[in-house]
Amino acid sequence: MVASYPDRAALEVDVAQQLAKGGLLVRGEVPADVELFAAVELEVTAGDASVCVAAQVLQMFPGIGVAVGVDAAARAQIEALARGEIAAVAAAPARPRANHAAEMLEKIQRALNGDRDARQAVLRDPNRTIHVHVLRNPGLQLDEVAAIARMTTVSTELLTQLAGRREYGHRPEIAIALVRNPTLPVPVAVELVARVNEADLKLLAKDNRTREPIQRAARKRLLR
Repeated sequence: MVASYPDRAALEVDVAQQLAKGGLLVRGEVPADVELFAAVELEVTAGDASVCVAAQVLQMFPGIGVAVGVDAAARAQIEALARGEIAAVAAAPARPRANHAAEMLEKIQRALNGDRDARQAVLRDPNRTIHVHVLRNPGLQLDEVAAIARMTTVSTELLTQLAGRREYGHRPEIAIALVRNPTLPVPVAVELVARVNEADLKLLAKDNRTREPIQRAARKRLLR
């Protein structure tokens, strides 16, 4: 799938209006073989320069185009293209880049549709940009979520999204695991303190290993 722009200025418009919200509208006819929520390879071109990233189909608008979502790493590449930080290509895209994109798509599909072992393999992958896709897997179990909340090797984006999901972040046992996880950003952890039970609040307030803003939030909560 190709999102083609005549120059960087045209791409910059969509970067500001669309990419900032997590994706792009690939204008044109909807390909017959594209399925909703499918993982796709997206090539974004601006003049003679281009990048190839992994994406996911979010919506299809017949006669208009396909809305795709991209992760943080892909967004960074597209933004670099818009800023002119990626040089023009003199020939067809290099084979290693195509292979990398195909490998990324395979891993995303595994995260979205794989069994428990496949999900664990994705979460162990050093490329943290694919971790977040596990949350969209319909087979994900609560015990797996609790384990993920304690992991310090998964992506910050995964933990942040996990904290924001009502069915998970509002559960005291998952909230406390996330709050104690040093990988979770402090502002997100402070908000989660409200979901922690009183016994754990007391431990957070006393434990000197607790990050200071979280410790203050726990103490404040206990005084209410």
